Order: sequence, then C-alpha cells, then structure tokens
Amino acid sequence: MKKALSFLLVLLMLSSVLSVSFHAVEDGNVIEITEDGNYTLDENDYTAVTIDGVTGTITLEDAGVFSQGRSAILVKGGSNVTFVIKGHTTVEGDSNAYSCGIEVEYGSSVTFEGDGTLNVTGGKWGAAIGSYGTDINIAENERVKVGEITINSGNINAYAGRRGAGIGAGYHVNGNTITINGGVIHAYGNECGAGIGCGYGTSGGAIGVAAVGEYDSGKIVINGGEVYAATAWNQSFDLSDLATLNANDPGSFAAGIGGGYGASASDIEINGGTVIAIGSCGGAGIGGGRGTSNPAKYNANAYRTNIKITGNADVTAISATSRSNELNSGGAAIGSGRGTHSGGTIEITGTAKVTAVSATKASAIGASKQKSPVDGAIPVAEKIVIGDNVELYAVSAADYAVDKDAAEFSVNDEYFGSSDRYFFNEAAQALSGTENIKVESTKGEKDGYAVPVGSVSLWANIKKAEITDNDAQSTSAQKGNLKIVAPLAMALRFENGGVYYSGDEAEVDYDTEYCFQMCCVDWSTRDENGEKKIHRAYETFYPNATAWNHSNHGVYEDETRGLRGTVVYRFEVSSTATRPSFDEENKKFIVPKNNAVLRTDNNKCFMAYRFKFSQGDYNKQTGIDKVVYDTGKEHVNTLEDFRYNKPLESLSVNLPLGSTVNAVAYKNYERIGDADVFVAIDSENPDRSYTDYYWPY
Repeated sequence: MKKALSFLLVLLMLSSVLSVSFHAVEDGNVIEITEDGNYTLDENDYTAVTIDGVTGTITLEDAGVFSQGRSAILVKGGSNVTFVIKGHTTVEGDSNAYSCGIEVEYGSSVTFEGDGTLNVTGGKWGAAIGSYGTDINIAENERVKVGEITINSGNINAYAGRRGAGIGAGYHVNGNTITINGGVIHAYGNECGAGIGCGYGTSGGAIGVAAVGEYDSGKIVINGGEVYAATAWNQSFDLSDLATLNANDPGSFAAGIGGGYGASASDIEINGGTVIAIGSCGGAGIGGGRGTSNPAKYNANAYRTNIKITGNADVTAISATSRSNELNSGGAAIGSGRGTHSGGTIEITGTAKVTAVSATKASAIGASKQKSPVDGAIPVAEKIVIGDNVELYAVSAADYAVDKDAAEFSVNDEYFGSSDRYFFNEAAQALSGTENIKVESTKGEKDGYAVPVGSVSLWANIKKAEITDNDAQSTSAQKGNLKIVAPLAMALRFENGGVYYSGDEAEVDYDTEYCFQMCCVDWSTRDENGEKKIHRAYETFYPNATAWNHSNHGVYEDETRGLRGTVVYRFEVSSTATRPSFDEENKKFIVPKNNAVLRTDNNKCFMAYRFKFSQGDYNKQTGIDKVVYDTGKEHVNTLEDFRYNKPLESLSVNLPLGSTVNAVAYKNYERIGDADVFVAIDSENPDRSYTDYYWPY
C-alpha cells in the first residue's frame, strides 16, 4: 500500500500522514520516514526529507525538495532505499551549507529506477548524490564517508555543489561503490570535483594530514546505460565540436570519471553501455585527478589508478587542456592525471570500442608524462593490456598516444598507424598532415596551437555522422513537448492567449523564444448564475485524491476569472543546452530539450503572501479580488454566504510577482477594510518563500 506524503500551504492547510513522522515548518514541508514501507513524494514542494533506518521504496513523482541548512534528502541509519523516478522531480541542496541534493550516509544504500527525470544539485562542498564534505583536510578515520549508490534506470542529471562530485563524494571525502546498470545519466563535477567519483581531494599546495593520492574515488562499475560525465556544469558533449578539446571550465583539475583534484582512481570497471567522460586541467578523462610536483605533498604509496574496460562497452574519454591552454599540463585521456608517478594499470579487452583523445602532451592512454613528484623521472604506466578484438582510437599531441614505456605492455602491433601519435586498429584510415591548426574555443582563437596534429579529420569522421534526409530539417524547426510546472492555484498565460496549468504540456519549437505571464486562478465556488460549483468542492480535498490539475483547483480566463501578473517572462527550449538556467536580468528561462520542463514554482515567478492581523487572527479572513471569492456579487454577510464564497483564514495565497491585488479584510463575516497590495519579494529576506502582510486590525 502506498503511503502518500502530501502537503499544501496555499489557501488550504490540509495534510494526511500514514505511519510517518511528519511536521511542517514555516517555509516548507519537512518529512521524516522512520518505518519500512512504500511512500510517495508527489507534486508538492518539500523543505527536507529524512529517511532513517528504513527498508522500502520512495516514489519521486513530480516532487520538489529544496533544502535550507542541510541536505535536501538524507538517507541514514543503515537504510536500504529504492527511489522510483516518475515524471520530473527536482532536488536541491543548500549552496550555503554543507549538504547534498541526496545524501547517502555510510552504511546506507540507495537504488534509482523508473522512467522519469531526476534533477539533483549538491550544496556547499557536496555531491549531488552521495556525501557532503568539509573544507578541512582531516585524518582518514575522521572523514565523512559515503554510502553505496546504484542506478538501474531513469534520466538523472546530477550537478555537484562546490568541490563535490556529480555522483559520489564531496570535498575531502573518499568514494564508495557506485554501480550504473542502465538509464541516461549526466553527471557534472564542480570546482575540482569529478563528474562521477570523488570531489576535491588535496591540492599540490595544501597543508594538512592527507597528501595527494590518499583520497580515492572508490569502486565505480558501469554495466550499461548512457553515461555522460564531465568536470564542469557547462561542458558540452557535442563531440564533433573542437572546442570540446579545450576546457571551457576555468580550472577543474579533476577527472570526468574517477578522482577529483589530488585523488586516486583505484577501481574503475566499465563492462557495457555508452560512456563519454571529459576531464580537464590536468585531470584524466577516466582515471586520476591532477596531482602535484611537490614531493612533500604526494604519497607515492597511496596513489593508484586501475581501469578495466571490457565487454561491448563504447567509451569515449577526453582530457582537455588547462585554464591557460598549456600543452604541458594535461592528464591522460585514460590513465593518470598530471603530477603523478604512475599511469597505473589499464586493461581494455572484449569487443569494446574505445576512443581516447588527449588535447595535450599527455598520453591518450597510460601515464601523463609531466612533473613526477617523486624523483623527477618521466612517469610510466605499470600495465597496459589491449585485446585483439578491441576497436581502439587514440590520439595525442604527445610523442606517442599510448604509453609504450609501460612496465607491462601487451598490444598487437597491427594497431599502430602512420604515427605513434595516432593509435588505432586496421579498421581506421591512416592519418596524414603535420601542420598546426587554428582552434576556436570559448577563450577565442589561438593560432599555432598543437591540438593533436591531424586529429581534426579523425574526430569528425568518428563522431559526426552524415545528415540523412530525415534529419535535414534545421534544428530551429524541430518541435517538442514542454511540460509545465506551476504552483498550486496558479497558471501560465502564453503570449498567444493559451493558458497552461501545472502538469499540462505545450508543443513548442526548439530554439524559439516565447513569452508568458503568471496568473492566479479563480477559486470561486459559484458559477455565473450564483449556483454552487462542484469543480472545486473543499469537502473532497484529500491527499489521496488524484493528481492535481486545473479541473480541481480553479480556472483562469482573461478579464473574467483569476488575476494575471504584470511581469513578462521568457523561455526557450534549447537544442544545445545541457542544464536549465535562468537569466535574472532578462527574466528568461533556458530549458534543455532533453529535460524539457519549465519550472515556475519558485521565487522567480511568484510569492506566497501570508495575511496576518495585528490584533489576532480569530474570526478574521482575507479576500482577494478575482482570486478567492465571486467578484461583483453582493455578499450578504451570512454564514451561508461565506460557506461558498470563502476568503482565506489568515493563510497563504500564491500571487504573481509585480502585480497589485485588492485585498479585503473581514471580521466575523463583516468587511472591516481593504488595501491595494503590491506583490514583491521580501527585500530583507529575498530567499524566503513567502512574504508577511500585516493588517492593522
């Protein structure tokens, strides 16, 4: 039996809890789950969710969890939880507090499955999914640890908080076991955290008890699915674009999959699926994070890189350049980061297809050949094995693409092409040309920059498919459905007059700007003839009802029912964007087409007003023109009249920003005053989700 966790703090304060510890706070909804069972977090917004000592299933269905001062969802106490993803759910940690989007304490485990979309953002020093961290470099036995994470299916977009991994560990934290069996996963590190693995470990200049190499990404196993992992939120996965070979992050120092800055990658195993991983600024595409040239800050005995790729996996790994585009600052595409003594062990077997590109003078596969912190010698890999049935492409600006100096080197000679810089099997055409090329990147053009010589044609041939007749139409002409998420009792009015309620979908053209305004719906309970309407009967308003839609929470119509805001917003469904964004100055939402959800349930679009009375709230109510009672109808000030034209009883109502509403104060069913109220964010508390309005009565 499902146990619904529902909360409404708008017009009506109603809740139902079944065997769940539940309590409300001023600015949201806090859920505590302490008993085994199956639960649902639905379309409401929650301040925080704690799951303590529970074995069970939590369905995330169009929910929003936006934390304050802690992780948005905390799984602790040895819990074993399966999250079933339905619809579109957003979970965000607090960027000002040590927190995650979904925190998994050591000893607990989480599994994700379903066919919906989950957007998760980490908080300060925290992973999106995994652990938060600390800015203090502390002893190993005192460090925060992360629990186990498994992904079986679903569309998961994980955006790390500062110095955290997208999926895995936070700042100064070791990783644990991460297993991906399916789904479509986009995982982005942030400020020296890996996309998947661990966050910022230890820098080459850090002072503390842990040296570079002692932090580790843990065990990462990928068996299937589509996995896109990068070190920065703004990383493009358009692999036909040469700018991808240049880090558009100002300095991530981390691997796409593996170690954050100063961290090892002791156990990475890819057995299937499609994987694209991009590291930069000294971090490997797949493998270790950037190390150090300072022997005093490096632990040669602790540093490990161990990577196995097998089965029918299709893997692309890129090590991009540094923030200054230096050739001599790169990590290997697959192997170690810059500033380590070893390239570790790399085994590529089975029928795997692997493309490894280093935009620097680091090897594409093996050791980064730069700045050994141990004895100054050029680093070499311990072991490189490439099976005969592997389809391998490796390109580097180094002397050779694959680290042939590895202590153990087992590779068929037939793989080699016209130059040691290009390393591929006989299925690939030999490359020619030795001229430097002009590279266009986010930092502008740079002449004479030696991106792997001749690799342009190879890259285009591998990754840029020919356009078929079916794909010939321009991107701007492509259409898709946009899902609308709006606060309860509100709607969106598009420029063409169309009105959309939360849960509706609108067909839109990609890369086209649209305008809309926020509207309050009419909550009147009488029709035009003064008869009681049944579409919004308060008596049927229970949490186990069907999903909210406009049929049971009011209607908006121009000039007749509801209230339209004065602010004009804009949005565009982008065919190139990888994550949602908002341009505050121009009031414009950018929505990626692979996660086409327009969320207006935030402070950018509306404000919940709480009308309070200075002399107490007993038998006092607030009415708002066109929103909560019949406009233009004469009230006879009787109990029967208020029963069907019911103002608020000092609770909250969602109102569009920038609008001016006419509010009426009542006491004992009698009108005692009115005021024009301008709806704005509380200037003293801009992050708060409501504004108090005090009547002088």
